[in-house]
Amino acid sequence: MSRRARLGVQISEIDSDYTKTLLTGIRETCEDRDVDLVIFSGRSFEWPYGFEYQHAAIYNQVHVGSVDALVISSGTQCTFSSFEENLAYVRGISGMPVVSVAVELPGVPSVIVDGTVGFREVLDHLHDVHGCRRFALLCGPQDNPETSARLEIFNEFMADRGVPEADVLRFSGMFSVESGEVAVADQISITGSFAYDALVSMNDMMALGALKAFKKAGIGVPFDVAVTGFDNIPRSVFCNPTLTTVSQDLESQGRVAADLAIRAMRGEASPAVTRLGTQALFRQSCGCIDAEALVQNVRAGMERIEIEDELYHLRQYLGHLHAVVTMDDLFSRLRDDLESFRMRSCAIVLYGSEIPCARGVRFETPSRARLALAYDETRPQSESIPDVEFDPRASLLPEGTFSARQRTLIASALFHRDAQLGYIVYEPGELESSVYEVLCAQLSSKISSAYAFESKLRVEERLTVALRDLEGYNRRLSEISQKDELTGLYNRRGFIAIGQQNIDLAIRMGKTGLVVFADLDGLKGINDTWGHEAGDRAIAGAADAIRRTFRGIDVVARLGGDEFAVVVVDSGGDCAVALRDRLAEAVASWNAGSGEEFSLGISVGFVSFSAEARSLERLLALADRDLYTEKRQKRAGPPGPTVIP
Repeated sequence: MSRRARLGVQISEIDSDYTKTLLTGIRETCEDRDVDLVIFSGRSFEWPYGFEYQHAAIYNQVHVGSVDALVISSGTQCTFSSFEENLAYVRGISGMPVVSVAVELPGVPSVIVDGTVGFREVLDHLHDVHGCRRFALLCGPQDNPETSARLEIFNEFMADRGVPEADVLRFSGMFSVESGEVAVADQISITGSFAYDALVSMNDMMALGALKAFKKAGIGVPFDVAVTGFDNIPRSVFCNPTLTTVSQDLESQGRVAADLAIRAMRGEASPAVTRLGTQALFRQSCGCIDAEALVQNVRAGMERIEIEDELYHLRQYLGHLHAVVTMDDLFSRLRDDLESFRMRSCAIVLYGSEIPCARGVRFETPSRARLALAYDETRPQSESIPDVEFDPRASLLPEGTFSARQRTLIASALFHRDAQLGYIVYEPGELESSVYEVLCAQLSSKISSAYAFESKLRVEERLTVALRDLEGYNRRLSEISQKDELTGLYNRRGFIAIGQQNIDLAIRMGKTGLVVFADLDGLKGINDTWGHEAGDRAIAGAADAIRRTFRGIDVVARLGGDEFAVVVVDSGGDCAVALRDRLAEAVASWNAGSGEEFSLGISVGFVSFSAEARSLERLLALADRDLYTEKRQKRAGPPGPTVIP
């Protein structure tokens, strides 16, 4: 990347309305000041849901080799970690100026909102205009500074108005739609109703969740309960009913923070705290009419159609990804694919292998990485990408990866489950940010599966030269697999592993085959009459008959007790009769020459495998079902070979 001035922004969930609105102001300021913008799209530290904590690994790229100053959205970063932890993290960023948004951090220039005026206006409006006397307050995370500030305003209002504590309910969510819906639904379930005049939410996202919960419970808004939010995100004017809220002008916060950071990177001093005001906006959810919302909702309808088109394109592309197996498959047309999503510039950095990163452990960026893909408008389609290695701890991308024009870039971690793969840096188009988030997640998954597939191919290549001889392949695998001690056949563990590999390999080569399930008739009678040593000889005899029935390239196993199984490659269902006859001949031959007082009988079932039916465990169950069909036929007809008294 060229050495033009670069501003970094550290945020959580790039596709949230809060973040998108904040970034609008930052992006516009960077464009006006001719400064590159790099958005580090991660999650709050200690993020508790699934493997999404892995997103935070991209914050390792926040250093002086990548950006010249940083704006950090501290309000969202404090969602799941404490104020002290985030303050320590920010103070640990060295060599560049940092500006905090939404949370005042000591010693760090901070752009914060004084919510007193707007929030108090909403509370006074509910009390004086709509006659609300019983209030429910939906708080944010307990340790979040914005939660504490808004709780203080609410408590002062309750005291000023003389509202008894018995008429006030305080409960918490996590500033997300889902947490708001769950929190309100839980309160409704306690009494079967919601005995409050107004629900005051500390942000719009939780208020939107509350609207969902009330609708499901048949509680009318605003007729049964008034609902208010805080933030004035775009969705607040598009929901039904439209949401009464407090506007904190997120775009202005973004513009001011970006301006302070750019000035600081150029050596200008910044005020310790910049405070912006708020304004109440009264809409339908409290019982007021917002005429502008009608126009906005029409516009939202058109935007929905555009989003549906984007999702259709995403679905089509994800269908194509299902056919991708190797890294070459993925990268052969990846530039065309990404440009179809209007990514004007893109670079993908890979670590070369999957690097485990457990929950609660801060990821350590390796010292070497490879630039696997890089393009912008200056690089011709036909130009190949050099295999560039560099130190990602020193720079986000190798120097000169993109041309020198002003850009807004998003940097996101590429990971699959608990393993880091690398990261992607791209210039987004005008599609919804959620589309890009899903696209990056799917690319991560496909890169991981390609690594796994290529690793498997390398193992197979080490085991056999060119995979041309299945018999040699099985011999090599048998050296490292477990065997059944009595018969010398594969045991169940070895059979499942090697048999499944043979099925998968055969299908890749365009072949089909059979899975055979067999068991020894009358083993209990042999054990009871002649003892378990005779039973062992019977099992060994059955193993010998089965081994002589099938080919050397077939995978033969004793699953346990009197049960046997075989994977037969390159033989169709029409071979089942011939194999059954051959097995009967082998059993008869053993009985004739064994010198034992008992004779063997073996029942057998067959099922074919194919690309559509390839799970060995499932195929064994089907073959076992076929085996019991034969057993029922034996019991219905003349008795077969049994124990000789």
